[in-house]
Amino acid sequence: MKILDILEYLKAEHIPFAFSGDAESWVEGFSSLTRYKPGSFTWIKAQKNIPENFDLSQLSLAVVSEEADPGAAPNVIRTPESKRAFFAAVEHFYGQEENRPAIGQFTYISPKVKLGKNVRIGHNCTLDGDITIGDNTVIWNNVVIMNRVTIGKDCNIHSGAVIGHDGYAYTEDEDHKKTMVKHFGGVTVGDQVLIGENVCISRGTIDDTILESGVKIDALGHIAHNCWLEEDTAMLVPCSVSGSVHVGRNGYLAGNIIRNQCTIGENAFVGLGAVVVKDVAPGETVVGNPAKPFTRKKD
Repeated sequence: MKILDILEYLKAEHIPFAFSGDAESWVEGFSSLTRYKPGSFTWIKAQKNIPENFDLSQLSLAVVSEEADPGAAPNVIRTPESKRAFFAAVEHFYGQEENRPAIGQFTYISPKVKLGKNVRIGHNCTLDGDITIGDNTVIWNNVVIMNRVTIGKDCNIHSGAVIGHDGYAYTEDEDHKKTMVKHFGGVTVGDQVLIGENVCISRGTIDDTILESGVKIDALGHIAHNCWLEEDTAMLVPCSVSGSVHVGRNGYLAGNIIRNQCTIGENAFVGLGAVVVKDVAPGETVVGNPAKPFTRKKD
């Protein structure tokens, strides 16, 4: 295809960029910079990612961040959204829909389940309860969804996820004999949500556990009962979010432990491995155990 085809696609997706070179030149396929295939297009994330003594003039097309220097590369797409631009173009021009059955083998779907259009469900899954799945959502293998769960459109639920079991809560008598609390809430998941491999999401005790649209949960995460993750929250592996935690819009959790009933403010960033024991203010970055506001040392 011509480079022009990629440029027109980026325009259609409203991805900002500046191009230098010959838009009529041809590229075939894509490759990483470290294993570059002649004639393909590639991505330069940062200057440090350019291999030592690499001849940039051999690149047919480079999608480049604003911080990197493409040197003598003849055709360059420079954009502040270089990662998005590169991978969106790869998926658009080279992604292929997998030929999978709508319902896999040994999957059980109870009578109350409502499936939208083009829903695909993998092998060995169990959907048992008052469950609604939105259009174009993909559920992979060995997934369990139970009790009362609503999942929106265009979601992707990876293998091994468990959604809708009662959470961990109990009462005690004077002798410390524990009785588990019965849950009556559900789980509500918005549109375009990713739920990674082996993620566990507990239903609410009374009200629903909520994941708003655009939330992305990496593998091995745990979201306890009554949690509320607002739009575009990102939760990286491995992360444990205790009960009744509220994460504001575009919150970023990087492999953390979050104490129950904490609030993580909008646009807050919780650094890798931090243990949060109190609220985090909107826009604040916290790190460490216990998590504290991050401040850069002055030179």
